[in-house]
Amino acid sequence: MKSVEEIYGNLDCIAMTTIAPELPQALEVIQKLTDRGIIVSLGHSTASIAEGEKGVWSGASFITHLFNAMLPFHHRDPGLVGLLASDQIPKDRTLFYGIIADGNHTHPATTRIARRANKEGVVLVTDACSAMGLIDGVHHIGQQVVEIQETKAVIQGTNTLCGSVATMISCVHYYWKTTECSIVEALEAATLHPAKLLGIEKHKGTLEFDSDADLVFLTPLDLQVKSTYIAGKCVYRNEKFNSFDWSNPKLNHTPT
Repeated sequence: MKSVEEIYGNLDCIAMTTIAPELPQALEVIQKLTDRGIIVSLGHSTASIAEGEKGVWSGASFITHLFNAMLPFHHRDPGLVGLLASDQIPKDRTLFYGIIADGNHTHPATTRIARRANKEGVVLVTDACSAMGLIDGVHHIGQQVVEIQETKAVIQGTNTLCGSVATMISCVHYYWKTTECSIVEALEAATLHPAKLLGIEKHKGTLEFDSDADLVFLTPLDLQVKSTYIAGKCVYRNEKFNSFDWSNPKLNHTPT
């Protein structure tokens, strides 16, 4: 732990970090970070399932980018992916996992497998880089030369993904359509579940009384974003929907 503090400095501003549990002293670091209120995720790792289970017992509560930057699933040792169905981890808490639901980082079948194994723990993430929103073509992002090809971003001249260009609503839509889950379940994977992971579900991720007034209004059939509110103030409004018919709100919005 001393070496972690020497390298990264003061940890008071850290809310979450990813650690490979197979590294030397990783379990000790996981436990000490967890004791300090820092959420530890397992990822960027070659860990076996047994090493992953030890990481969870030490306090880890999340898996970073399921299926990516980890050993592929194997029937004799499923690695970190196997934690979704493990019976050797604490049964009194939910193990959450992030999945990049952009159609490039995960095949539709793997998305469905993950949901069927543990739908309560899924957290949708975009893994979006700063190229999100840019047109197809070559762009210079920092020191990298990134090529956008429709829905994916790759290092120019290769097929190597360098993040994604997905938006959160596109991930919600992809997860909803790919898994054929309910709209509520898809929305909770982007709202309630991450709030629970972070321990802020009493005021984020729900529409419960006294929660923060952070709202997104969506069309009910195709989940287009109509407007976004932060702390009760409108910060975005889609010009395609310039008015609300509050007499029939079901025709206008699905808040989350």
